[in-house]
Amino acid sequence: MSQAVERLIDEVDPKVRLLPHSQQQLQRGVRDTLRYASELIGHLPAPLDLSPAGYTTDRRVGLLFSSPESLCHMLHHSEVLGQYFSRPANPDTAYLLLVMQPQARRRLGSQLLPDGQVRYDVPQQVISFEQHRIVAAYDSLKNLQQLAGMEAFNALCRDLSRRVALFDARRQQLEAERQRVLLRLAAGGQTLINAAALRDHGDVKDAELPQRRQQLDAELAVMGKQLSLPGKLDYLRQVLRQPQHYLKAGLESTWLDRMGVVTPPEQGGAQLDFGLMKLGEEDDVRERVVFPGCVTRRDLRQWHERWPQ
Repeated sequence: MSQAVERLIDEVDPKVRLLPHSQQQLQRGVRDTLRYASELIGHLPAPLDLSPAGYTTDRRVGLLFSSPESLCHMLHHSEVLGQYFSRPANPDTAYLLLVMQPQARRRLGSQLLPDGQVRYDVPQQVISFEQHRIVAAYDSLKNLQQLAGMEAFNALCRDLSRRVALFDARRQQLEAERQRVLLRLAAGGQTLINAAALRDHGDVKDAELPQRRQQLDAELAVMGKQLSLPGKLDYLRQVLRQPQHYLKAGLESTWLDRMGVVTPPEQGGAQLDFGLMKLGEEDDVRERVVFPGCVTRRDLRQWHERWPQ
């Protein structure tokens, strides 16, 4: 738990440590969030067989990767997997936590009818999986199930850091706008400053500048408090009190044909069960598909023989 507290502070702002008792104020929330994240990991599906044979026997693998070569490329370029197999004491089988980004798009395609005819220009939804990466490797499936909750917590930490950075970028944008407003107000009717050149697209009119300045001052005052060290600490405590509002996961199902087209089971669609993690609040939610998987040293040698990297 102490390491998790330090990880959270490092991600968001290490200077939060300067506040008295900051770590102690976060400990209870971090403990509850770790427990919550560990429960979410229990919804993961069965592990993927990432061996060369598994690409053909485990139909899920063929749906998740565009080609055997793409799977081979991911395995060979994974630093996590390389570090695991570089330790001679580790078992020959690695149990992985695999994360990817789902993409859904619509298109017009063809459909084979039961009577053998082909219908064209049929609206279809295609689901693909991109940006595959291995985030953790364990020596047993039991350890993956017990420890992968920390990876979910780490993902939450990174997302909170991203949100704070976006908030700070918004503050800088408002400060720049305030400077432009002040320059336009200072220019008045004189020509010493080309106030027209300071206008952005859709900017306020000259008569509205005083009101806009008041709005900017009020908003920047609020943001200044939120981006202060006490404000960031309060934000972290707020998230940790209700982690279910920022981190969600569960087992989802869809039915796909071999090309990734959403197809009902009565038309030949194969069921794909996957873990879906959602990070962020309602206005900014990022989704990631999560799978456990397993691969051996022998599997990697076989992949290398087929597609030398």
